[in-house]
Amino acid sequence: MSEKELALFQPYATAQNFLSAEEMDRLIAEHASLVTEGKVSSGNLDSSLRRSRIAGVAHEQKHAWLYQRLWAAVQVCNPQCFDVDVVGVEPNVQVARYDSSKSGFYDWHYDFGPAKPTRKLSISIQLSSSADYDGGDLELLYGNVPKQLDRTRGAFIIYSVAVLGSVAT
Repeated sequence: MSEKELALFQPYATAQNFLSAEEMDRLIAEHASLVTEGKVSSGNLDSSLRRSRIAGVAHEQKHAWLYQRLWAAVQVCNPQCFDVDVVGVEPNVQVARYDSSKSGFYDWHYDFGPAKPTRKLSISIQLSSSADYDGGDLELLYGNVPKQLDRTRGAFIIYSVAVLGSVAT
């Protein structure tokens, strides 16, 4: 069996304007009252590892457009950059808030674990304007220097769960 050479192999890929301003505003507004404390992969609260507030985006007709768009993006990015076996988007998309007034963060971690052992890729979409907050930088660690990723509103970021990630204060 021969190995496949990936055209663009890298630990992450990005795109601009993945969602419109109206779509992002709607997601934020719909979920603002639903946020609860973010848990770590074990399902427990641990403020030494994560301080955030999250709300699930239900996999229902109202949000079918989002799940379909995410799946379409995975189908484009995966064969070019990752080439992992994926079968769909997990029905647990989240809106997350890292509040700087509460020193919000998520320490270095892998986006898989006992609760999600089959996850291969993670996606982040920047819903807020970077001018509206301090900190909150999504960082990936591959090699020995953390890489700060795009903070532009509407930026789509997909990365391998085998890469350490954090949301810095």
